[in-house]
Amino acid sequence: MTYSYVFTYPFVTRCAMLQSAESHQQQLDEAYNMYSRRAFLEALDILNELEAAGDEHLTLLTRMKLTSLKGVIYLNQGDLKKAETYSLLSLDLAQKHGDPVYIFKRYDNLAALYSLSKDYHLAHDYLQRSIELKETTQHEQDLIPGLLQLASLFFHIDILESGKDTIKRATEIMERYPPDEQLTMHFDFLLGMQYKREKKYEEALEQYDKAAEKARKLGFPLVECRSYTNQGDIYVQTEEWSKAQESFERSLNISNENLLNIDQRNTCIQLAFTALKRGDIKRCKEIYMRVREEIYASEDNIQLKDLETVAALMYEEEGDYKSALSAHRRYTEYYKKQYDNELSHNIVNIQAKYEAERGERQLKESRLLQVESELKALKAENDLQTTERRFRTLIENSTDGIVIMTAMRQPVYISPYVTKILGYSEEEIAGVDTFPMVHPDDQDKATEMGLAVLANPGVPIHGQFRFPQKNGEYVWIEGTGINLLDDPAVAGVVCNFRDVSERKQTESSIQEMNKSLGTLVSERTAELEEVVKDLEAFSYSVSHDLRSPLRIIAGYAKLIQSDHAAALNAEAQEFIDIILDNTKRMGQLIDDLLNFSRMGRKALFKSPVDMRAMINIVLDDLRKAIGYLPEQISLHELPPAYADHALIKQVWVNLISNAVKYSSKKSTPCIEIGAVRQDDETVYFIKDNGAGFDMRFAHNLFGVFKRLHDRSDFDGIGVGLALAHRIVKMHEGRIWAEAEPDKGATFYFTLGPDA
Repeated sequence: MTYSYVFTYPFVTRCAMLQSAESHQQQLDEAYNMYSRRAFLEALDILNELEAAGDEHLTLLTRMKLTSLKGVIYLNQGDLKKAETYSLLSLDLAQKHGDPVYIFKRYDNLAALYSLSKDYHLAHDYLQRSIELKETTQHEQDLIPGLLQLASLFFHIDILESGKDTIKRATEIMERYPPDEQLTMHFDFLLGMQYKREKKYEEALEQYDKAAEKARKLGFPLVECRSYTNQGDIYVQTEEWSKAQESFERSLNISNENLLNIDQRNTCIQLAFTALKRGDIKRCKEIYMRVREEIYASEDNIQLKDLETVAALMYEEEGDYKSALSAHRRYTEYYKKQYDNELSHNIVNIQAKYEAERGERQLKESRLLQVESELKALKAENDLQTTERRFRTLIENSTDGIVIMTAMRQPVYISPYVTKILGYSEEEIAGVDTFPMVHPDDQDKATEMGLAVLANPGVPIHGQFRFPQKNGEYVWIEGTGINLLDDPAVAGVVCNFRDVSERKQTESSIQEMNKSLGTLVSERTAELEEVVKDLEAFSYSVSHDLRSPLRIIAGYAKLIQSDHAAALNAEAQEFIDIILDNTKRMGQLIDDLLNFSRMGRKALFKSPVDMRAMINIVLDDLRKAIGYLPEQISLHELPPAYADHALIKQVWVNLISNAVKYSSKKSTPCIEIGAVRQDDETVYFIKDNGAGFDMRFAHNLFGVFKRLHDRSDFDGIGVGLALAHRIVKMHEGRIWAEAEPDKGATFYFTLGPDA
């Protein structure tokens, strides 16, 4: 009975585990079945029930598939936050599982998610990871959908040539495999996107028709829906409003039937806009009211921005300018949130890549320093032993090989260590001319060394060459020869040497490592330059996208102010003034950001600069720009400089305008401008008696958007000092400040050794 119990219990447990795993798989299969029938809520109920069993009762594979399916369902429902949470969790489980197929499929899912949320940099990052993994694991056929997805991403962000090149690469791979209707459908859709970007609208419409027909046949409602949506976009571009409405209506019907919530909301916004353009304000408002609450609930900043664009235009057409103004305000708020989110994502990505690159470089540099340290230690050891050889020439237990030769290069004495290094005994080489034994490639050096030793009595002559061991192998020996033929105590040439073969190998390894490190630095620098170019293109695009709504807002506000001034009360007039002031401020912010980003790429054009003449011009320009300057401005003698004229003028403009601004609230504002000579360099300064600041926060002084005073006290963007800092740094100079609260501040700067 005892044995029966011991062996039966594990068997029963194993059976129970197998039954449980089989039950979990059945639930998972049922959830996939519900998902395929678009019964998302029923599928989620099954998955939630399965998830409630707990991680300890589910296999790793089951948890991975469960979280992946939940992520896909939430994506279809338009809940992007939950979709992201479960997709990332599924990727983590796939990485623990280790199967590359599971891993790159989750990369593709995350790329699709971030493309939908317009986090294009994250989408591109995951697609690149997926493609690299597929290439590494030789899953060539799986590269095709990834490349098509990457091409779609390039078309979305208007990188047309990269998109076309990616399609070409995907086509070359597709030709090596049997035709696949699903891939052909996606291929037709992508060609439609390409032709649309190229403004070949007829060809684009034809490709979208093909894609929609195949999607309907194969059961891909999302592709069919978006094919009609893109056709509607084309008709909007060509201002064929009836056709646009027809395409959007077809897309909306498909999204409604298949619960494509995100596409449903997008299409409703486009339909409302089309109705507005057709003059059907009633229809526009009907669609707007129907979809508004759903979009508000989604908290999707992109859709909210587009919705408020339609709302502003609609209310304006109705003559409800107050509601239009509110919609414009909401539009600006959502646009800023979208911009902030995208910018923060980009900054985090770039910082992460930069930190990774820096860590790798530091590791390589650390290894190189370690090798150099070892090499220095070897050299120090060699020097020490060379000194010891000179004082212990006849000591039999020397740690170096010691040979005493005649003028005819015949050994008359060898130390025991020579036998250890070379294997020869004194008897075997006594009376033998040893120089012909030197490696053929080194014989010239050895002969020159011998002649130098004979010609310079008492002077140690250094040499390094290869010498054969008794077993026939060569070793590197390094040492000195001293001509002591005239010394009766020695009467010979004393040669001290040691085996340096290991060190030669180390030196060779260091050379290879330096070469490898140089190549790696070049590659990483090129990659970083590419990231910077992407960031520059992004900054430029965002700045121009921001200008358009700003011009619209400012334009309408000025129209209201000029055409309806009589109908506006004081509060409304104040609102319009606030709008115009803030649009002007944001325009200045965009300009400052662009100037700041371009400054790092601007080449210096140095020439002699008359600093005093430049200050007079700057003061005159500021007086015209702001209408006044303090009466007490002391301008001392200023030494000339050798610098970039335009950039240094910008430094003076920023520092002097700051001094004027922060001393403006004093009853008698005073400004002093001059220069002093310190440590062989000229230090320029500008001093004011204004608001000053607490030196505890001086580290924030030259950062972008870092302000030490509230904007309600002193207006400004927070870019001027950062720009001045960058210009001074480009000149290899320094800039710093000293201040006390309410007692003024003094800014100093130098312009480098060439100034």
